[in-house]
Amino acid sequence: MSNIDLICKKMPLSSMTRGILERCFAAERLDALFAQHAQQQYTRNLLFSTTCHLLLQVVLQVKPSVYAANQTWEGDFPVSKTALYDKLNKVEPAVAAALVRMLTQDMIEIQDALDIVRPSLLPGFDVRILDGNCLAASEKRLAVHRQLGSAALPGKSLVVMDPARKMLVDVFPCEDGHAQERSLLDQVIPTVIAGQLWLADRNFCTLGFLGKMAERDAKVLFRRHGGLPLRETSGWSKESTNSEGQRMSECQVDVGGRTYRLIRVQLTQATRGGDKTLDLICDVADTVSAETLAALYRKRWRLETAFQHLEKHLKSEINPLAYPRAALFGFCLALVAYNIYELALSTLDVVHQAPVSERLSTYYIGHEIATTLTALVLLTSEEDWHFIAAYSAAEFAHWLHGVAQNIQLKKYQKSVRGVKKAQKKTPHDPQHPHVSTHRLLNAEKNKS
Repeated sequence: MSNIDLICKKMPLSSMTRGILERCFAAERLDALFAQHAQQQYTRNLLFSTTCHLLLQVVLQVKPSVYAANQTWEGDFPVSKTALYDKLNKVEPAVAAALVRMLTQDMIEIQDALDIVRPSLLPGFDVRILDGNCLAASEKRLAVHRQLGSAALPGKSLVVMDPARKMLVDVFPCEDGHAQERSLLDQVIPTVIAGQLWLADRNFCTLGFLGKMAERDAKVLFRRHGGLPLRETSGWSKESTNSEGQRMSECQVDVGGRTYRLIRVQLTQATRGGDKTLDLICDVADTVSAETLAALYRKRWRLETAFQHLEKHLKSEINPLAYPRAALFGFCLALVAYNIYELALSTLDVVHQAPVSERLSTYYIGHEIATTLTALVLLTSEEDWHFIAAYSAAEFAHWLHGVAQNIQLKKYQKSVRGVKKAQKKTPHDPQHPHVSTHRLLNAEKNKS
């Protein structure tokens, strides 16, 4: 048994991750992408691929910081630390976005080679979910931050999810942390394909965006924005009730000369904003029931859940990177890392011929990869993995399938617990601010 075969058997999750990284992050392809999309930056001594490999270690939490990753770089690093940070701080958003698209397309081809079953959220439609993400405040490391008490926002992005593939397929980064998300919608329109069905929150429900989506023959299911001008053209239908006890009805409305369905859902519990009703704007044919569309809209939260995973299990927001372009570059690499994670999980579904990934804990899997990937890097060299770069999508899918068979699923099962019972909070007694646990246990022992 070769060294790599032994590693794949003992550390299968990290081996799959390392293999996907080798497949997607081939230096030649990354540097070619940089040459194609960079407008202001150029390559002198530090390659774009080297920058990606270094920052990816931080995103995957293999290294705690860019400085630490640079310190442990094998051999002599080609430039000084100042030059490295200067390169990071100037990576153009267009380059980072192109990186996400290219690498995600690679993983989609691998998914297809694995013959993964991908049922659509709504039969007959290719569904997309659109939402915005604002990066958390960075550390105040720049001269312009001095003497400021306000939080420093490094940027925001619009992200597109393919829920059938469970992948984040596109991103539209913006350096202005105070920019309105709607200002980025013109960048989204060219990526829309006829026949798609897009889900989005009310912030994206504008007259202009609805019109442009219609021009590209794409369908929408948006929450209605209160400022959207519309005119009712029919009476309200008879109320129906879904399985959760929510009452709903609908009518036809005219928006900008186009006919839409307005679906009103009476919520059984008010939203965080205090809303007791939910209005949805949709142009899907009425052969699809209002109940089905209302349930479909709730799936929009899958993208919100993905953002939570990015924050919890990956270092998607590297606070020391205060320059907007560096912070957005790190976020885009985190999107790629999330897709790598989903590709690994979908491989497990294929191997076990069942949706086993739904029963696995993202915490246990993330912890396993973060802890063993470091050991894998130390035990193997770059040359040990070069064989993967030459694989076709079908050959690599076969390799992934073989490695996934070594994974013991019981190690990563979710912990199931009952419903939490509401506990009455004991009021604070300022006369007795603390107690001795030892004395309490002894008193309870003496009682029994």
